[in-house]
Amino acid sequence: MYLRCLVGHHPRSWLQWLPWAEYCFNTSYQTSLKATPFQVVYGRDPPSLIHYKHGSARVAVDRQLKDRDEFLTEIRERLQLAQDVMKVTHDQSQRKLEFAVGEWPWLRLHRRSASGITPSNPSKLASRFYGPFQVVARVGAVAYRLRLPDNAKIRDIFHVELLKKFVGTPPTELVQLPAIVRGRIVPTPQHVIRARLNRGVWELLIHWTGSDPAEATWESLPSFIVTYPAFQLEDALFLGEG
Repeated sequence: MYLRCLVGHHPRSWLQWLPWAEYCFNTSYQTSLKATPFQVVYGRDPPSLIHYKHGSARVAVDRQLKDRDEFLTEIRERLQLAQDVMKVTHDQSQRKLEFAVGEWPWLRLHRRSASGITPSNPSKLASRFYGPFQVVARVGAVAYRLRLPDNAKIRDIFHVELLKKFVGTPPTELVQLPAIVRGRIVPTPQHVIRARLNRGVWELLIHWTGSDPAEATWESLPSFIVTYPAFQLEDALFLGEG
C-alpha cells in the first residue's frame, strides 16, 4: 500500500527513491515483531543518518540532503498510515469469542486432496467444522485445549479463530475425527470406479464419501496405497489394461 503511494506521488522518479523507502521500512518499529526488521535480521540497531543542516555542504549535495530528509519524513507518514489502515481492517475481521472450561465448541479443520497429486477443490457442501469437542483448559489469551479422541493425529491446542459456538445438547460420547494426514483432513474413499494405466503408472478414479460421483478424481495408485493402506482394492479393476 505504501509503495503504491510512493509511485503515485513520484511517477517519474520513484525508482530513485526506492532505496530510501526500503531503508525507511526496514528501520521502522513493527508492532508484530516488537522490533524493526533490521534488528531481526542483524541483531543490532539500524545505523542512524546525519540530519541535514542548511549550508553544511556544497550547493548540489545540500539540495540532495534536503530532498532526502523531506522524502524520509513524508514516507514515514505514509508507512504509518498504511499500518493504521491494515490494523483497522484486521480488527474489523476479528471475532470477540471466548469459551469457558467445559463448553463444547465446533472445531474447524483444513482440508486437502486425497494424495496431493490431482488438484481438486473441496466441495462447497463438504464439512468444515467437526465435533463438538469439550474445552478442558484455556492456554493463554486466545487458545484452548480440547479433549480429542485418543487416536487423533493433531495437536489438541487450537486458536480461537478455529472454534465456533455450539448450540444444543452436547454429545454423550466422544466424536471421532475423520482421517488426518499432515494435520489436514483428507476425504474418505467410498468406491473405486475404475483403474487405468497412464504412462506406466496405475491411477484410480475415486468416488469420495459425501461427494457427488461427478466429483470423482484420478489418484496415483502408489500415493493412494500410502494414504489409505487399509482400503481393499478389487483385482478386477486391473484386468484388461495390459
